[in-house]
Amino acid sequence: MRDSGVVGNDVVDLTDPAIAQHHNRERFVSRVCGVEERARVVTAFDLWAHFAAKEAAYKALVKLGFSPGFAHRDIRVSADLRAVRWRENELELSVAFDEQCVHAVTWSARSPPVLARVARARGEEGAAARALLCELLAEGIGGSADELKVVRDPVAGAWDGFGPPRVERRGATIEADVSLSHDGRFVAAAAIVGNEIGRLTPLRLVPARPAPTWAH
Repeated sequence: MRDSGVVGNDVVDLTDPAIAQHHNRERFVSRVCGVEERARVVTAFDLWAHFAAKEAAYKALVKLGFSPGFAHRDIRVSADLRAVRWRENELELSVAFDEQCVHAVTWSARSPPVLARVARARGEEGAAARALLCELLAEGIGGSADELKVVRDPVAGAWDGFGPPRVERRGATIEADVSLSHDGRFVAAAAIVGNEIGRLTPLRLVPARPAPTWAH
C-alpha cells in the first residue's frame, strides 16, 4: 500500500442523449447504487454524480493496493457528496458540475493539495487528456508542458495490461500522483504533488451543490 497521497478523477458528459434517462432505469440505478443511494437518485445529475464518484474512487483505491472490483454498489458515496467509502477505507470527495458535465475527484486523507481541471477535448480523447494533465502540472512547476510526458507502465493482470499513469519531465519521474479521465466531449485531469513541487497553489475544487433546475 502507498503511504503518499493518491488521487482519482472521473468526468461524465451530461449532454450525451444516450445517458439522459438512465436515472429512470431502475435496473441500471440498482447496479450502480446501494439502497440508501438509490433513494437520492431523482435526476440525471444525481445518478452521474454518484457514478463519477465511484469511478474516481476505484482509481484511487487501486493505487492504494486494493482490489475493489467493478461492483459499483460496494463503493458508497456520502449524502453530502464529500466522501467515498469502500469497506473500512474512506476517501475525500469533491463533485463539480454545470449543464454539460459532472466531474468527481477523490483523494486520500491528509494528502498534499489536489489540482484538477476539466476541458473540452481537442482531437483524440486520450491524447487530449494527457495534454491537459501536462498543462496543469506545467503551470505550477514552471517550464513547458512539452517537457512533460505521461507514461503508463505494463502491469501483468491489470484490466488493460497497464498500470496507472505517471508523469516524466525530461525522462525523470516527477513526484506527483495523477489521474486521467475522458467521456464524450470532455477530458479531465487531477494531480497530487509531492514535496518536490509542494509550492504549487492548488486550483480550487468547486464543492458539490444542489442539482440545478436543468437536471430535473
